[in-house]
Amino acid sequence: MGRMQRSFMPVNPKPKQYRGKTMVSIFITGGAGRIGSTLARKLVKDGFQVKCMVRPGDTRSITPGITRVEAALTDSRALARAIEGSDVVVHLAAQMPVGETPIDQYYDINVLGTLRVLEAAVNQSYPVKQFVYASTDNTYGPAMPEEDPITESHPQVPGDYYGTSKVLCEHLVRNYYKIHGLRYTILRYGSVIAPNEASSLFRLRWFRAFLKSHMDAGKKSNLYQLFGGSPDFIHALESQVQNLDDDDDDPPVRVTGADGRPWAIHLSDVRDSVSGTVNCLDNPNAWNETFNILGPATTTFAEGAEIISQSTGVETIELTMPRTLAFELSNEKARRLIGYEPVHDFYSTLSSCGEKAGRLDYVPVGAGWTAS
Repeated sequence: MGRMQRSFMPVNPKPKQYRGKTMVSIFITGGAGRIGSTLARKLVKDGFQVKCMVRPGDTRSITPGITRVEAALTDSRALARAIEGSDVVVHLAAQMPVGETPIDQYYDINVLGTLRVLEAAVNQSYPVKQFVYASTDNTYGPAMPEEDPITESHPQVPGDYYGTSKVLCEHLVRNYYKIHGLRYTILRYGSVIAPNEASSLFRLRWFRAFLKSHMDAGKKSNLYQLFGGSPDFIHALESQVQNLDDDDDDPPVRVTGADGRPWAIHLSDVRDSVSGTVNCLDNPNAWNETFNILGPATTTFAEGAEIISQSTGVETIELTMPRTLAFELSNEKARRLIGYEPVHDFYSTLSSCGEKAGRLDYVPVGAGWTAS
């Protein structure tokens, strides 16, 4: 006899429905992270039964009404216990920066961790009905994109360990559909920010830290092909700001490359990321498909700096870097198949950060919450 199949039973008299079917029990790894925390709160509000996995010993808060479970991606038995009874798995948890983690351990967490989650999903008494996997735009190697805008068919040749781990996991997810019939949806998120983080972007202090973190990371940076070796971006920056007083109000920076093209980054408001994720649930158009899930369009540093300047009253400064960082991803497939309509450009995201706590439609990063 095959494994038993269960029907979806309502949690409350009027549970949230998608396409006429009720999704009840949703399990989220990385449930205290940037996307996971806001997604969990949204799903609970909509009437779902939500279980969030956090790492053992994690003391971060979880939204009331959500079941909290502790499990490590390296612990197969704990994952099996945690996932038991779930209709849907949304796998968000991963280690992003390699940092000082040995590479074999890093891949044990990200790649074998995903394998363990998949194994747990297909070996339940009632198998999971949909597996949503969080991938990344890093799989495209955004330092030197081959398409503009980048579509889901862009070659996946990542330039770092993180992006490579995600490509390997995508293959695992697809294979579990072929082997076990586990329906999947792969979502390639990119540059996700919460509104309370927006005010620091496109400013000198943030830009200096951005450059330094990538240059210090060396070959572990996802932008190594842009920043690696020479020229020295930090020297190029400091030579242009050396006359600024240390007490200046962290001016917004309009950045261009030596070729005259503006720097640009494709940001995603976490609320749009959550919207795209929710649109995939119990949606036949999302089954066994891969989607880019990003904001409405790229934001150039000139645009971002001007928005920050208008918000703070601090004048912008012009910077020229030795090379240009600029890429945009296409949401067209997600719009066409799952009705994804991102609404928050950078201005909208920044404008939301001043809303009162009781009106927030996202979970702020920080103050007990950190990004996954």
